[in-house]
Amino acid sequence: MKRILFIASIILLFSCSKDEPNRLMYDITYTVVASNGATINKVEYRDGKGELVELLDVTSPWTIDIRVRAGLGLEAAAYGDVPYKGSLSITATWTPEGGAEQSETDALTNDEPNIILIKDGRVEISGRTLPD
Repeated sequence: MKRILFIASIILLFSCSKDEPNRLMYDITYTVVASNGATINKVEYRDGKGELVELLDVTSPWTIDIRVRAGLGLEAAAYGDVPYKGSLSITATWTPEGGAEQSETDALTNDEPNIILIKDGRVEISGRTLPD
């Protein structure tokens, strides 16, 4: 009886310790650009573990390449000051293993002569879950 319990516990231990099945991986590039006098005050993005990273006092152009598994999020935002005729933009480009590249850009342009400065404007790549 003890032998059967020992064997059953070994089988249970190995069946519970199996790694998560291999998941599709994505290569993601985030790029933030401030032009014509605009500044980047802060950048936020989800890293390869799905955790929110916040960076302050970033210089333009700013870019990062990360690798993320399916099931985690694609999400980033940038905040900055945009003077008249200035602009702030963020672009995400993502490619699943063996798949086609996709991208999205959000931009904030100050084309209003009456608005001297857009203070702490926001551009974002809205959050979404990367599919399997």
